[in-house]
Amino acid sequence: MSDQVLATLITTIGSIIVAWITAHQRSQPTEADRLREQNRKLKEKIKEEKQHENTKRHH
Repeated sequence: MSDQVLATLITTIGSIIVAWITAHQRSQPTEADRLREQNRKLKEKIKEEKQHENTKRHH
């Protein structure tokens, strides 16, 4: 194989590996995604507790 073919082959394989790693990482939820979801759930819980408190006060 000529050096040019070898270099092209290595570059192509490298690109495929980078693309695979990038796609694989995107399918995993990031720490920020997990925190965002946790934050959303906590806000919802607080909202429900406030509504519950308001309901108790009116009775």
